[in-house]
Amino acid sequence: MRETRVERRERERREEAQREAAYRKRVREEERREAAYNERVRKRRREIERELAYEEELENRREKKKKNRRGKVGGVIALILIILFAFTAIRVFMLMQPGSDPVLVEGTGEYGDGRVNVLFLGTNQGLSDTIMVFSFDSKNKRLDAISIPRDTYYSRPQFSGAAFQKVNSVYSSEGPEAACRAASHILGGIPIHYYAVLDTKGAARVIDAMGGVTMYVPIDMNYTDVDQNLFINLQAGTQHLTGEQAVHFARFRSGYATADLGRIGAQQELLKAMMEQAGGLDYAKIAVVASAETKTNMDVFAQVAFASKATSMSGGTFHTHMLPGTTGMKDGLSFFFNDESATRELMRQIYGS
Repeated sequence: MRETRVERRERERREEAQREAAYRKRVREEERREAAYNERVRKRRREIERELAYEEELENRREKKKKNRRGKVGGVIALILIILFAFTAIRVFMLMQPGSDPVLVEGTGEYGDGRVNVLFLGTNQGLSDTIMVFSFDSKNKRLDAISIPRDTYYSRPQFSGAAFQKVNSVYSSEGPEAACRAASHILGGIPIHYYAVLDTKGAARVIDAMGGVTMYVPIDMNYTDVDQNLFINLQAGTQHLTGEQAVHFARFRSGYATADLGRIGAQQELLKAMMEQAGGLDYAKIAVVASAETKTNMDVFAQVAFASKATSMSGGTFHTHMLPGTTGMKDGLSFFFNDESATRELMRQIYGS
């Protein structure tokens, strides 16, 4: 039976009303999520302010007892206090000393002590698309960042399917400590003391808290993936990127001849630019946002200590590396296969063993 004009209009009116209701529902849900996020940030800010006040009071008490022991150490403490906005320098100093850090994954002993190793995972839809190990040498004031390609082959016989033999699947299926064990194994048995997990939205918010970052974009970057709600549109040239644009820069890979390996190089360049431009930033503001966005086993003092020491690295003391290896096919999927001999040599160079 054909629909009359009046019935058609009535049906269209109902459909329009349904679309309007669905739109309003999405708006309300987005407002609810934004309000929840703002409340988490406010709560974390209050917690940090209370911790700062408490630690500042403890530091004042210690200073009264140590007036006769100031000298050069007092000058160093004052400098760190300025950088960390009154975080207690003694606790920060102790956190970064060899032997004072928790060890999630024990090392083999081959590479010795004296470094603090942090596994950073940049996640997207549960998978760790960015995998880096930051290794800080407090004695020689040197920071090394070692990138592990997400497609690196990592055998897990307990899981069936080729996709589960890629290292980027470990975090989603077994959690951060298993990811630490995987990174330690791939890098020849180094200890892993901390982990930090940050998704793409969180990374954008942290970079926005820094005020964005100025980067040289080597090529036009255009890519669309509706399923991931990803729309990359960056033009070649030097420009100041917002947090979202910087994340797009770090995620783009389709225009590189080496695909994911090219993206790793871009991520390392982004990291260098962020560290070079970190001077004079509001560390307290960044710490609030980072604490709200990052999943980590580091307490707030270890976070600020590591971040402040990392951003103080000059060009000659901050080094980036990529896991040695080659690409190839296995079980119908593309993998990156680690060159274990070359990796041991790389780790000996880093550790000086």
